[in-house]
Amino acid sequence: MMAKLGKALAKVLMKLVIAALVFFVVTFTMYFFNLDMKATALVEPWFKNHYDNLDRKQYI
Repeated sequence: MMAKLGKALAKVLMKLVIAALVFFVVTFTMYFFNLDMKATALVEPWFKNHYDNLDRKQYI
């Protein structure tokens, strides 16, 4: 019974380590190639169009 529990725990731990490693590789790649800012530059015109057309209360 203890051996099954140990194997199951090792399996879960290994999956967590792999998931953390994949997460690190993906986020490091995004950082290295500056992909977050490139994606923001692609989406910015749509955001500008939306927010420029909002009605605002202008108090002076």
